[in-house]
Amino acid sequence: MKRHRTIDIVEFLMATVVLVCGRGGQTIASMRRGFSRLFGAHVARSSFWSRFSAGFQRLVSWLLERLTADARAQQPALTGRLKPFTDVLAADSTVIKVHDDLASVWRGTRSSRAAALKVHTLIRATTGQLLRRSVTAEARNDAPEFKVGHWARGCLFLFDRGYSSASLWWRVHRLNGYFVTRLSKIYTARITAVNRRHRGRARGLVGRPFKEAIVGLKRSFIDVQCSFRCETRPYRSNQGRRFVQEFRVVGIWQPAERRYLLLVTNLKPASWSPTDVAELYRLRTEVETSYKTGKSGLGLNELPSSKEHIVRTLIDAALIRAQLAMAARSTAERHLPPGRWINPGQWVTVWREVIADAITDRPIMSWKALARLGQDPNVGRRPLRMAVAGGENEHLCGLEA
Repeated sequence: MKRHRTIDIVEFLMATVVLVCGRGGQTIASMRRGFSRLFGAHVARSSFWSRFSAGFQRLVSWLLERLTADARAQQPALTGRLKPFTDVLAADSTVIKVHDDLASVWRGTRSSRAAALKVHTLIRATTGQLLRRSVTAEARNDAPEFKVGHWARGCLFLFDRGYSSASLWWRVHRLNGYFVTRLSKIYTARITAVNRRHRGRARGLVGRPFKEAIVGLKRSFIDVQCSFRCETRPYRSNQGRRFVQEFRVVGIWQPAERRYLLLVTNLKPASWSPTDVAELYRLRTEVETSYKTGKSGLGLNELPSSKEHIVRTLIDAALIRAQLAMAARSTAERHLPPGRWINPGQWVTVWREVIADAITDRPIMSWKALARLGQDPNVGRRPLRMAVAGGENEHLCGLEA
């Protein structure tokens, strides 16, 4: 006797990646209907649900690990102002509401949602590729989840306020990496030196708390060295210790907001002016755009199941879909003429419409035609990743997709 398989595992995997969505749009029931439309196989509701097993979850997780490993192996040859770095990485996290029955696994932090998880990601800022990811409860702090290894040598990290940890900054600095992040209000840094000389109160700033010293200042830029308290955790026979480390703090006056944009970095003042540091940090907008399109356009918003392994399956499937979308965008952008580029939000819409054809036998459009559908109509709105890299398109800037 040989079992007649109604559902092919490869087709089921591809359908899960293509049709994954949250409560705001499709449900798993509508994924079943979409699977029937794509592959012409009628499957009972209970049979379709049973395919989302723990073993299938491990398969989807393995596929995502393969994709991220391939992305990490593609070392970009950066040009322009990014040439001194081996890579430009942005660490960020996003919160996803899950079923309240999963509160014991992923505890939320608000009374309106008992259960919520947080997806921590490390993304290549120039291409939007996912390099590393982990899933924790919403209540877990971001900074301890981010692990830095020897692979960080020469990399530039762009952190948000969730990673405001002087100990994390020190680990990046100790491994000969670089970082730029917003200065959080929780720190009481003290000025130890002034990098940018001014008339009047320049000497009087040394030795004062940073928050107190900048009150009433009317300079366009602030560039000082400040001391921060760091600590290392105990590990095996090594005892943890506390120490003071100096980092550079720059401030750029924002006239519209009537306040300073305060950034912490270990980039040298001789090579990077305060304006240059702020321009580098603005690359985070590329990552935030990827998150916005990922949550609204790719289904990474709310997850309907009360089973942990199904939730993990849908998260990894959504990340696989986003990873494929960003890789396809880089490939399609190579077919555009110089001076034109693809809008990430518009590309997600185009990709959602053609990806179903890509996994079936239907003919699909050429890369050139897809690139024209997704290109940004505003020629003057040049992406920052291209402006900083000093080229027109990613392939002209030496950014390997």
